[in-house]
Amino acid sequence: MKDGKQNKSRFKTVTPVMIYLSPDDKKKLNEYAQKNKIASTQIAREGIHMRLQGSDNPYNQGFNDGLNEAMRIAKANHGAQMKFPSGKSFAEYVCEDIQTYMREKI
Repeated sequence: MKDGKQNKSRFKTVTPVMIYLSPDDKKKLNEYAQKNKIASTQIAREGIHMRLQGSDNPYNQGFNDGLNEAMRIAKANHGAQMKFPSGKSFAEYVCEDIQTYMREKI
């Protein structure tokens, strides 16, 4: 006790979550954690935190930048300008699908 205050137990400040990894991913995670002297649970927490940050995270921003570049290339491709009876081009359909993979903050 310090100044009459009690420290909270670690298990009162965190919630357990179970994840499943392929055996190969588990091996890679263990090797990475050991090499970098960091707990595999810390790596998982950081990864989850990163994904929850959405597009504010530099990794996610780079991922989105890559998708945006793919859409720009699709739109610039001469063959992708072919129009369907709906009036949309092949490039527009491709870009609509690519947009579903964007990592944006909700």
